[in-house]
Amino acid sequence: MKHLVSIFLFFSISLSAIQVIIDDANIFNDTKLKSEYLKYNAYLANTYDIDLRVITTNTKQDINLFANKAFKKLQDSSRSNSGRMILLVVNPTLDQLRIEISNALEPVYTDGYISYIERKGIIPYFEANKVADGIFMVMELIKDKAQEAQKKGAFLPKMRTHSIGAGARTTTKINHKNPNAKKGQNITATTQDTPKTILKKYIHALKHHNKNPDLDIYTDTTKEFFRKWVVTDINQNHEVENLQKCIHKYQTLFDTTNTHAVLAVLPYDKHRRCSPYFFKQEKEKWKLDIASMAQMLRFNTTMQWHFDLAKRLQNEGIYYAYAFDGYGFDKNGFPFLAKIDDKEKKYRWGFSCGRWFYPQYKKLIKQNPQKYTKCWINNYTYGMPANVRLGLDVYDYILFTSDGEKQNNDITFQEFMQFMKDVPSGTLIEVGVYHHGKKIIRRGIAP
Repeated sequence: MKHLVSIFLFFSISLSAIQVIIDDANIFNDTKLKSEYLKYNAYLANTYDIDLRVITTNTKQDINLFANKAFKKLQDSSRSNSGRMILLVVNPTLDQLRIEISNALEPVYTDGYISYIERKGIIPYFEANKVADGIFMVMELIKDKAQEAQKKGAFLPKMRTHSIGAGARTTTKINHKNPNAKKGQNITATTQDTPKTILKKYIHALKHHNKNPDLDIYTDTTKEFFRKWVVTDINQNHEVENLQKCIHKYQTLFDTTNTHAVLAVLPYDKHRRCSPYFFKQEKEKWKLDIASMAQMLRFNTTMQWHFDLAKRLQNEGIYYAYAFDGYGFDKNGFPFLAKIDDKEKKYRWGFSCGRWFYPQYKKLIKQNPQKYTKCWINNYTYGMPANVRLGLDVYDYILFTSDGEKQNNDITFQEFMQFMKDVPSGTLIEVGVYHHGKKIIRRGIAP
């Protein structure tokens, strides 16, 4: 989920382009996190005046000397006005890394904390050969420490950007599998456990740094997810800290079939730092569905949760959508409480249709409009199931419908309206649409 971009990244401050990553070792080959990385990097620069750079290299030069020279060279183009600069150097050939810290950051990023970042934050990712994830983790930890330092007034006044050489040379252990990385005693789920009980068992696992991916409290897809995903002590400590602030506020929202549940702190838009947690019934027991959460949920630089709108209704996501009835989503996926008037609340789905027909039926439409007229979505109400559960959007041209038993491949306007009215609550439906030149199948659970 977290990888950095290949070769040179440039971030523009004012009118000058600055090299944020110099990937001379060519180890970053996935661009998925490019925008997110730049957001974090810009956040550090704009909020805390911290200039963070990354260099990967295969040079055989001593990494301490290399890092010191590189730091001195980069400080000439530093974005920081207060001498706050950090350089991370990774050398796969030497299997080493080094972090350089400027004088101005000495009280915040001490030798002890840098060692902690390297051992607990970076190395576990490198051992799993997820170097990009490890580097992203560095940025997150630097951000977290900066937030803490600003609250405590720990930053020093403005000074020149000199390195103090913090952070000893450290072996990276790239692709050196740690046999103990996913150890932990099993934690079982029982038929008497509620979703909140399962969450408390999960918190217990986090507190004890239990990284066993096959805990009985996990759904099958979550077990598969954790077998591939790197979990560090730092990750777990942070999640415990966040959960302890929210655990007493959670309420349980069950679906109508009692097969899915969401622990939520409502209203969502007033509690954006309390992430919802998803649960699914498997073998008559509630299980924690982290896999679906990882698919759908994202967090910004201040740890406010929001949806990845492109993935919100994918896979198991459609079964959790009911918990967000009454909410719209802005362009970044943040939920907001929708204003639904009493008249609109009377409707089941909350959409309206315009009429369209295939050009070849232009002459026939006058003779038999009911047979050839079809629906296109010309409006939907924020917070109503048409969009929240099914994902219907304006300019969706309806092509077909299916309720799992019967499919209508040439559905008319009236047939579509009747289908949406009559389909039983809890039914998984599919609606084929033509949207901006693409054929899309929208799936969702009927309210």
